[in-house]
Amino acid sequence: MFDRFSDNAKRLLSFARQQAMSLGHEFIAPEHMLLGLLQIEGANAVAMLGKCQVAIPSLRKAVLAACNPTGPQPPTGQLPFTPQAKQVLEAMLECAMSMGHGQLGTEHCLVALAKVPGTIATRALAQLGVDPARLVRLLTHGTDQGLAERRRLLLVSNSTMHGGTYLGHCTAEMRDFLGAKRRVMFLPYALADHAGYAAKARAAFAAMGHDLVSAHEANHDPGALAQCDAVFVGGGNTFRLLKALYDYGWLDAIRRRAAAGMPYIGSSAGTNVATLSIRTTNDMPIVMPPRFEALQLVPFQINPHYLDPDPSSTHMGETREERLRQFHEEDRVPVLGLREGCMLRVEGPRMDLRGSTKARLFRQGEPPQEFTPPCDLSFLLTLAR
Repeated sequence: MFDRFSDNAKRLLSFARQQAMSLGHEFIAPEHMLLGLLQIEGANAVAMLGKCQVAIPSLRKAVLAACNPTGPQPPTGQLPFTPQAKQVLEAMLECAMSMGHGQLGTEHCLVALAKVPGTIATRALAQLGVDPARLVRLLTHGTDQGLAERRRLLLVSNSTMHGGTYLGHCTAEMRDFLGAKRRVMFLPYALADHAGYAAKARAAFAAMGHDLVSAHEANHDPGALAQCDAVFVGGGNTFRLLKALYDYGWLDAIRRRAAAGMPYIGSSAGTNVATLSIRTTNDMPIVMPPRFEALQLVPFQINPHYLDPDPSSTHMGETREERLRQFHEEDRVPVLGLREGCMLRVEGPRMDLRGSTKARLFRQGEPPQEFTPPCDLSFLLTLAR
């Protein structure tokens, strides 16, 4: 694994050893890694801390105050990593892999240090308001230069309205959104029958005047995206879809093209994977993706096919609203419930609610808000947790 470390990440480990020895410790723990990280001026992780408005001297002081120094020790060769430090290294690798990054840097280490529970480093970061989910978003947007300025997204709640045809209710919006973009890459992974799904989508796009190429016809190669003008990710099972995006390496390819302004259309599951994670999907986990983190093209969660409680129902199961409130018992990320018939259109820093039905916004500790299309929801693109 260490051969994939960036130069600064290797320096971090060297500094961590020095920090451990200066404290008289015969091991390398997460706190030593964090102290080592803070020594590297200009490192990506230090820049991320700056964006979180964390003063480096204050963080260093908080870590040292929690350490138990025994006095400096002379060099004794390699120091072993503690079990928690090994967890940090594993989480660091997972973070890089989830984003499709081949090299491990200080930025991945910072995310890992904030995530692994029960360490001095985690507590010190939390005391200064460093949220691991926010670090992931900063890392994503820092990697995808220009995403906020150039992204073009059409995120549709559902593919078919009752009594209508496939994509019929959003055909006019899709045609306007794509404009002269001719060749569309289709990702059929949310359903098992890729060929049948591609044929259905191809017919709908042909009626709109666009050519459609399915990823399974291109041997699942993300490189085929370079020959296309836009991407459409269809609905189905969100867990199956995200697993395929990880397995075939589509996440990083889509992020890079989206950051360059490639139009992205998602429907249902395809809308789920455009958000921070799939934790607010309605689907069953019929397969397990490596992680729940998704494309992160927008900085909030979506619940497609949102259903209002039925006052006359005798069903005793949880309502959709109750499930989203349970999500907010664990996380502060806003969740936008998209009823069937509505969609979001994102053009750079602007986001509009379109369609024929209302959307419902859930925020931790606040009553839900209703929004009627057409309306401007751009504030959700910059809303801090």
